[in-house]
Amino acid sequence: MKKRMLLYFGSFDPIHNGHIALAEYAIERGLADEVALIISPQNPFKRDVLQTPEMMRYEMAEMACQASRYSDRIKPSVVEFVLEKPSYTINTLDYLRENNGAEMNFSIITGSDIWARFDEWKDYERILNEYKIYVYPRKG
Repeated sequence: MKKRMLLYFGSFDPIHNGHIALAEYAIERGLADEVALIISPQNPFKRDVLQTPEMMRYEMAEMACQASRYSDRIKPSVVEFVLEKPSYTINTLDYLRENNGAEMNFSIITGSDIWARFDEWKDYERILNEYKIYVYPRKG
C-alpha cells in the first residue's frame, strides 16, 4: 500500500508552533502517514518580500519538527531548493510524482487565506483534479 504524504507548502519564515500544531493535527486525525513541510525558497506571490535565507529556514524547520510529538513523521523538505524558481506548486507536485509516485500518494494542506487565492495558482485546475486538498481556517 502506498504511503500517504501530506504536503504543507510555505515560506516558514519563521516557522512557529501553529505550523507544527497543524502538522501534528493532520497525523492525529489520520489525514496522512507523514507530513512534509515544503519550504518555498521563492513564493511567486512574495517576490518583493525580503526573506530569511532558505537554509536558515530549513534549519529552523528541522529543529521545530524534531521537537514535535511526531518527529519521525513530520519532516522539512528542501525539494523546492533544487527546482526552478519561482516555486510553483504544480512543478513540485510533478517532480514528486515522477520520483516518488510509485511509493506515495500526495495530498496538500493549506490555509483558508491561501485557498481564497487558489485560482491564481499556476495550473490550479489540474491540482484540484489530481490531488486531495485540505483547507484549515485561519483567523482574519
